[in-house]
Amino acid sequence: MKKLVLLILVFVMVPTALGQVWLQVYEADGVTPFDCNSNVMVGDKLVFVVISDSNDLWSGGLFVVGQDRLLCTLVGRGLDPGLDPNDPKSRDYSGSHYADAGDFGRVNEWKDSDMWGYDLYTFYPIDGYSKDNSTVPGNWFVIDYYADEVGDCSVGFYDYDISFFEPNYLITFSNIPTRDLNSDEVVDFRDFAIFSAQWSDNECSGPDWCAGADIDRDGDVDYSDLGLFVEYWLWPDSGNEPNEPDPNYPEDPNITYSIVDANGLSEITIDINDSVTLYVDIASSSDNNVWAFDIEVNISDPNLGSIDNTEYPDGTAQILAEPNKDPSWDYWGPGLWQEEGIRLSGATNGCAIGDGHLASFVFTSEGPGDVTLELIHSASFNTDHEEVFPRLEGIVIHQVDSQMMGVGSEMLVAEETMQSETTQEDVDIDELVSWLEELWSKDQEIRKTYSRAEWNEFIDSVEDSN
Repeated sequence: MKKLVLLILVFVMVPTALGQVWLQVYEADGVTPFDCNSNVMVGDKLVFVVISDSNDLWSGGLFVVGQDRLLCTLVGRGLDPGLDPNDPKSRDYSGSHYADAGDFGRVNEWKDSDMWGYDLYTFYPIDGYSKDNSTVPGNWFVIDYYADEVGDCSVGFYDYDISFFEPNYLITFSNIPTRDLNSDEVVDFRDFAIFSAQWSDNECSGPDWCAGADIDRDGDVDYSDLGLFVEYWLWPDSGNEPNEPDPNYPEDPNITYSIVDANGLSEITIDINDSVTLYVDIASSSDNNVWAFDIEVNISDPNLGSIDNTEYPDGTAQILAEPNKDPSWDYWGPGLWQEEGIRLSGATNGCAIGDGHLASFVFTSEGPGDVTLELIHSASFNTDHEEVFPRLEGIVIHQVDSQMMGVGSEMLVAEETMQSETTQEDVDIDELVSWLEELWSKDQEIRKTYSRAEWNEFIDSVEDSN
């Protein structure tokens, strides 16, 4: 049996005394370093990566002991089914050792009456003398940590060259009650709908704790729990891929979200490089009043325009839902489905949002052509705490170069006028051509607008009209 001496040190990177092998702790995405000052919500995971700057033979381990085994679990990846399941030393979790650990890298599970975890090896000592040069500096091993219950759970990191019986470091993680009440790996309005349905309940007890809404476990759901819930609003900040929109979207004809301009129009024309303030509006019947929404505006062709998705006053995006808007729930920023778009979320204190503006943002035209801004719906809830699915209406924007249109129109009018005059009296075509040649040489705006070849083509058309 291995005996663990409890040394409590909480930090992200844990080097050994020799400085050759260390442990890096990441968020669940395996990319973002874990903040040592953060808590871990029950149900979430962390990723432990053992890293080395050498290519030496090495052995060590990660273990949880005693009552802490009730609070957290270490999980290896990719158990090799081809090895003897009755021999603990041969059960290799092949997905938990990287190529840098070498051809003889091994991860073996260890469980006894006091400690659970994994032994980690490079140059796996089958005969005690085997040597191999396939191990290189880099990421060697990966083990996942899962927060199972509320409390402080400690994980021991061992380097057997230093000590086989005592950990080099003991890393303690604070597991806290989850805010992901529906267990879909994100904290959003679906979770808040569950939370708000339990509001003011005062008979909460374990293990349910009022569907998890009694976060501080004091028997009721109140403003203390609300403050704890808000701490993880829209968690996690990154690493989640958006779900594809439901192809069988159950549209509710009594609720409509639409994108319009200041005049309420859903089809407009603007000049290239101009900006326009647009609004996401809501119109609903009295039986389907919405109090919370989470939507996204996407651009049909991001090459032709852009949205300012920065919060007011530093930017222009605003949540405008009224009455009694609670800014704690406001969100704006790059969309989940399209970074050039904007995500808009907001809520009241539980009362219905009045018809009118939900939010506003500024769109800037960046090229000629037609652009459609479409709405994507993530979540909305009515005052009965039911999820609803509004009709979605976008806006069409015709983007034009008014200067070129103006010059072209003037030329068209001039040509039509000349053609009309030729029906009334004879025109000296040579004199007219001479005047057009002189106009080209003197008018700088004409030269900016038309190439010489285009202007000559116009002159030829005048001569041919004779």
